Amino acid sequence: KNKNFKIIVLTEFHKSFLIKQGFDKKNIFVQHNLIKIKNEKEANLEKDYIVYAGRISKEKGVEELIGTFLSHNSELILKIIGEGPLLNSLKERYRDKNIEFLGELSNNETLKIIVNSRAVVTATKLYEGQPTLLCEATALGIPSVFPETGGIAEFFPKNYALSFEQHNYDELSKILTDLDDIENMKRIGEENKAFYLKNFNSDNYLKKMEKIFDER
Repeated sequence: KNKNFKIIVLTEFHKSFLIKQGFDKKNIFVQHNLIKIKNEKEANLEKDYIVYAGRISKEKGVEELIGTFLSHNSELILKIIGEGPLLNSLKERYRDKNIEFLGELSNNETLKIIVNSRAVVTATKLYEGQPTLLCEATALGIPSVFPETGGIAEFFPKNYALSFEQHNYDELSKILTDLDDIENMKRIGEENKAFYLKNFNSDNYLKKMEKIFDER
């Protein structure tokens, strides 16, 4: 809380949180992580799968995601990328043709799978900052399904159609059903990408960083 220190956070949500803890708002600056995607290719949303990529753990809501996904009788496949303490138990518990556990993959391998997916999805139980998975998917033109928690929504257009109330798995199930509308998913993916490139590009990043360090 020393007034001589500047604090850089990822989201307005995080800034508000610190202000409530007694930090001086004049010392807090919001700056996103810069994410660049190399070897970009055109999104192909007609594929029959969605992707979760990240830590396979309780706090990430992976088991709730799997249970919700299986309960709504989708013809899609849920590909789960990553490792974590729940991986082996979930693999044993959910032996289903519509669930694929791919283990840990490189970032390039993961992006190749994402760019051919219908959407990426998370059911995290945490306050999240800037979600790398969702931002990378957006840069590729792939829609994201996520809970309204922390600062996630700040990286998407207002009134975003594929977000749901955190822990409301009935609402998540409804959104998973909406993924069957491929043309609508293409529209959402394109809108997300345009929003992200406009607001989170390299020029804006550098201008914000210069402003932060020039502040007295």
